[in-house]
Amino acid sequence: MPDEPSPDLVRELETLADQLAARPDHADLAARVEWLIDVMILRGQLPPRFKQLAAKIRGEKSKVQLAMFRDKYALASPDIDCAARIPLCGARCCSFDVSLSAQDVAERKLPFELDQPYMLPRVEGRCICMDAAGACTVYDHRPGACRAYDCRHDPRVWIDFENRIPQQR
Repeated sequence: MPDEPSPDLVRELETLADQLAARPDHADLAARVEWLIDVMILRGQLPPRFKQLAAKIRGEKSKVQLAMFRDKYALASPDIDCAARIPLCGARCCSFDVSLSAQDVAERKLPFELDQPYMLPRVEGRCICMDAAGACTVYDHRPGACRAYDCRHDPRVWIDFENRIPQQR
C-alpha cells in the first residue's frame, strides 16, 4: 500500500477532475488523466481509491475520443528503424489503442468502427492496418499517435532498446 499522497497533489487531482467533468469536450483529456492516475496507482504513488476520480471524470459524457493533433504530417517521428526491430519486438505498438484525430476522420484514409468511434480497429489484438509481415499498410497516412510514438523507453516493448532485448510476452 503506498503512502498517502501529499495534500497538494490530492487537491490538484480533485480540482482537475472537477474541471474536466464540467467540460463538454473533455473525452481525450479525460482519457489521458485516467491513464496518468492508473500509472500512478500501478507505481504505488497513489492508493487505489483514486480510481473514483477517473470515474468522476468520465461521468455520463460521450465515449468518443479524438486525438488532438492539428497536423499529423507536421509531426516529427523518432529516428528508429522499425522495420529492423519488428522481428524482435513483434510490432507491439500495433496492439495499443490509437485514437484518430479530426484530420484522420476528414481524410477518410483510415478505418474505424462505429461501436468504437474514431479508434483504429484491431483484429485479434493487432491493428487492422498491419500486414502479415508486421508492416503498416497505411504508413503514409498513419495517425499522429503512431507518428510521434517513441518505443525506446516503453517497458511494454523493450527491456533494453539499445541491446535489442524485447519485453517478454
